[in-house]
Amino acid sequence: MKAVIFPGQGSQYVGMGKDIYDNFPQVRSIFSQVEEIAGFELSKKCFFGPEEELKDTSTQQLAILAVSLGCFEIFKQKHIKIDYFAGLSLGEYSCLNPAGVLSLENLVTLVKARGLAMQEASLASSSCMFAVIGLEERVLREGQASGFYIANKNCPGQIVISLSQENRFKIKEALINLGARVVELEVSGGFHSPFMEAAKARLEKAVNDMDFFDANIPIVSNVTARAHQNKEEIKKNLIEQLTSTVLWRDCVEFMAAKGVEAFFEVGPSKVLRGLIRKINPQIEVINIEKKEDL
Repeated sequence: MKAVIFPGQGSQYVGMGKDIYDNFPQVRSIFSQVEEIAGFELSKKCFFGPEEELKDTSTQQLAILAVSLGCFEIFKQKHIKIDYFAGLSLGEYSCLNPAGVLSLENLVTLVKARGLAMQEASLASSSCMFAVIGLEERVLREGQASGFYIANKNCPGQIVISLSQENRFKIKEALINLGARVVELEVSGGFHSPFMEAAKARLEKAVNDMDFFDANIPIVSNVTARAHQNKEEIKKNLIEQLTSTVLWRDCVEFMAAKGVEAFFEVGPSKVLRGLIRKINPQIEVINIEKKEDL
């Protein structure tokens, strides 16, 4: 069995997508449609930067989405049977068009709304995210009362937390003293935590205003770590994802238990490949990002 997985925020880099844009007219068509809805030349930001603009939440999400969908468009040429779709955070949204849940126009409109809502919530909450490497989950959970939340369970030995900017130095020092390596993520706020409650309300309205369809291939949810095809379940999971812990490790283990032996990471960078190697080294991960990858 095989699964297609899409990356989330943090996988962006200046120059991403240019190779497939230059080599495949169908990819240029996708970028053109995304740019029309986004209202700006997204391709230039992807290909030439500046890097600082790609870190902006609303731009970053649309950029990763466009590159991911472009990569999937060329991947389809191989006519490989896919048993599951999944994605890390934003990557779960990238599943929606390939799985037949949303039209491209509605998907881009929804991701644009999500990015803007998260950007505004970030400005209001003044929060951030750390990747904490080398500590057990139990130790982190005991620390939640001290002002941070577990946002992502990525793989053994790596958990992402959301916290207020006010507490960042105190918490970072405490975690380092416990023996952790702490990496501050290049995102604008504390995602997948109560810091995003305001964004969740706005996203719920945007989701409910759109025509969703049942998925033609199951989508494994970050929130439940289970496969869903029913449109109402998918809508609920997308909304809950903003303030819930992303169970990426559990998602991968669920698919592996169902018999998935190969994952195609479709989109920029190789972030998910690195995580999956730590979750289950026996699973094959194939990256689809450039023409040569085909």
